Amino acid sequence: MKLKQYYINWFVFVYALYCYFNKGIAYAYLAEATWLMGILLLITQCRTLEIVWDKRIKLLLVLLGVSIVYMLRGIRQYAIIDVIRDSFIFNYCWFVFIIFLLKDDIAILKSKLANVYKWFPLIVTICFQLKTIFPNLLEVTFLGGLPFFLYKNGDLACHLLIATFFMMNGDIKMRFRFSLLNVVLIGYLFLITATYNRGGMLSYVVGLSLFLFFSRRTALAQKYFSYLKFIPVILIVALPIYLNTKETEQTAGRKIGIEQLKNNITSIVKPGKEQNGLDENVVWRLAWWAKIVDYTFLGPYFMQGKGLGVNLSVDDDIHMDDDSLRSPHNFHLNILARFGVPIFFLWLYFLFTLFIRFKNKNISPEYLTYLCILVAFFVNATFDVSLEGPMSAFPCWTFVGIAFVTEAFAKEDQHA
Repeated sequence: MKLKQYYINWFVFVYALYCYFNKGIAYAYLAEATWLMGILLLITQCRTLEIVWDKRIKLLLVLLGVSIVYMLRGIRQYAIIDVIRDSFIFNYCWFVFIIFLLKDDIAILKSKLANVYKWFPLIVTICFQLKTIFPNLLEVTFLGGLPFFLYKNGDLACHLLIATFFMMNGDIKMRFRFSLLNVVLIGYLFLITATYNRGGMLSYVVGLSLFLFFSRRTALAQKYFSYLKFIPVILIVALPIYLNTKETEQTAGRKIGIEQLKNNITSIVKPGKEQNGLDENVVWRLAWWAKIVDYTFLGPYFMQGKGLGVNLSVDDDIHMDDDSLRSPHNFHLNILARFGVPIFFLWLYFLFTLFIRFKNKNISPEYLTYLCILVAFFVNATFDVSLEGPMSAFPCWTFVGIAFVTEAFAKEDQHA
């Protein structure tokens, strides 16, 4: 239907904006508008909706139902806007069902998303260079008072992994010279995100490593392994661009340079050594996480958690310079704090049912790619406030839906 085609075009347009500009457009609420339009489309065309009702889908529905109950509970105590904002911990999951509604046009959606990532390295590099050459651009704000060129480095790493997979798998069609440019720019942007965000660096490396490990006996993996020998060359070419990038701001005392990269890597491999304040950034997280475990597993919030609408940083007595921080830098422990231990374990069981597919010997390279992308998103969400907002949640749950629909199509082809 034309309505679905219009929606797909709008969907990809909004996706591209978040992919290219990230936090700078977060308060435009375009992802939420797309979410609402998709739900209305689900309601009006529910008769054409075909869903594979497996365990994962049923678990998502339970979590969405729990979210509604907690919203009703929360609005009795807290501001409705805070309750609604916190409810999107799970409510972004509706994108999975929206993707199922687009099942017949999934190939078109994939093609359009691949085209978004075709231009991703170049556009993001240009934006990054612009704000380094013209620091005043950091003062240019969009809705919500956020700098338009503000980009979360953890999210950047996840998008870089997607762009890498799309390029290496041949989903992106481009000339050889443009391909070389994109590869170098991916290397450059990886160095940037590895400088400012250890969680993002880990997300990219873990996602790519898992793909290479689980597909090691396939022809596609051999193709990937053949590319590995070019990594030093790519980094050597990207390194001068990286080292000549002007400093615009320091995140937690980190700055562009070889020393910072070395400290970031060694702090992951050998934690516990004081390295330019990196461990201080870990301590307050661990202290907060320990509090959450204490008042849930061992305290009064075991069954129900603290609910939606409450500012956890205030309620947990965590003093931060950023008053806007409401939740811990860990998506999974955010669920534990707000919903309690039973729902926390239900969430972990959903992740188990999602990633148990890694053990499937007949898993397709395409589906494996999607699983590795999702691993990257969830690793990043373990160290940052990530899946609570649209910049990361929109693409993550989109790829959950694409993975489920792709698997459903594969099963239909086998039975045909």
